[in-house]
Amino acid sequence: MPVVVDVPHAGEWIPEDVRQEMVIGEKVLRRDLDLYVDQIWAQVPELGATLVASNVSRYVVDLNRAADDVAPETVKGAKEIFEEGYYRERGVVWRTTTARTPVMDEPMSKKAFKERLDRFYHPYHKALADEIARVRSEFGYCILIDGHSMPSTGRSGHSDPGRKRAEIVPGDVDGESCDRTLRWLVEEHFRDAGFSVRSNEPYKGGWITRNYGEPEKGVHAIQIEIRRDLYMNERSFRIRPDGMDRLIEACSALLPRCGDLDEDALRPSRRMRF
Repeated sequence: MPVVVDVPHAGEWIPEDVRQEMVIGEKVLRRDLDLYVDQIWAQVPELGATLVASNVSRYVVDLNRAADDVAPETVKGAKEIFEEGYYRERGVVWRTTTARTPVMDEPMSKKAFKERLDRFYHPYHKALADEIARVRSEFGYCILIDGHSMPSTGRSGHSDPGRKRAEIVPGDVDGESCDRTLRWLVEEHFRDAGFSVRSNEPYKGGWITRNYGEPEKGVHAIQIEIRRDLYMNERSFRIRPDGMDRLIEACSALLPRCGDLDEDALRPSRRMRF
């Protein structure tokens, strides 16, 4: 089917040479990850779609950021080669956690920064871009589902501190990253499955959704955020088996429904040239 699912933030692996540069504890290292989201979407290949998932921790490199999204304090000499990053200290390499806990005690060199991106960032995005291109070539269009999870309540520093969130948050950058029929399908699907749904609030879609979503070229990207308390204890990180099974079933059932969409609306205009 013409669907690619990517999961950039579920990985926990940190190579030893990178771990030695970090100054945070093991429990903190799991707090900002989208733990187990790769398991939620694990049936994707069996359904005939593609799953691209990273096993690398976002504290090593954040794959949902632009390659030049860097704070001046993160990389030595960053001011000379980069403009101020959009996500600042939590750009493509995190200097602090969402709780403002330091990840590293000193800026990394430009050489180390380049090596880290060459080792982890660029291979992921090459694999993802190549697969999107293959699917679009085969079907005439591609649907990209960017899989994430979120805290059940907005934290300090978020746009919605203290607010209980909807269980499923689809993000299409307010209609810019995909045809609106795809977002409507995602909303309807999860509501029919008994979940509360609120699109684009508080997350409209990160860099992957914004970068790859080009509906006029036949690439329709939508981010799907899943509230973490549905499938795990947010303090102990233990999986809630019933919740996990329910989400696996709902997310797997979404993919065949993508075939219900009007293919003519998803294909690029014949006037478009690549």
